[in-house]
Amino acid sequence: MKKIKLCTLLLLLAIIQVSAQESPIAGYWYSKDGSRQYQITEHKTGWEAVLVHTERENDQEGKLILSRLQKKKNRYRGTIYSVTDNLFTTVTIRTCRKNKEVLVLKLKRMLLLDVTIKWYRHPK
Repeated sequence: MKKIKLCTLLLLLAIIQVSAQESPIAGYWYSKDGSRQYQITEHKTGWEAVLVHTERENDQEGKLILSRLQKKKNRYRGTIYSVTDNLFTTVTIRTCRKNKEVLVLKLKRMLLLDVTIKWYRHPK
C-alpha cells in the first residue's frame, strides 16, 4: 500500500512540474545584431513583448512590440508593432526547427513577400 501511495505522489508531482513549465517563447530575446533586447511575458489575454533595451538612437525603451499573441499548435499568432512609428501587421512566431533558442517571426506584407526576422534567446 505504501508503494502505491508513493507512486501516486511521484506521478502527481511530475504532472505539476510539467504543467508549471513556462512557454518556450517567454523570456528575454535579442535581435540579430544585438542592438535591441525584448522581453516576452504571458498575460491573461496572451503573450506580449516589450522593448527593454536598445542601442539605436530613435528607439524608445518600454514600447510594446508584440501583443495579443495566441498559441495555436506549436505557433503563436498576434500583432507586431514598429518601434519607430505606429505601423503594425500580423505576425506568426515559432521556434526554429534546428535550434529551440531561436524564434522565427514571419511578418505578413500586403504587396511584397513576407518578411522573416529571427530573435535569439538571451543567455542566462
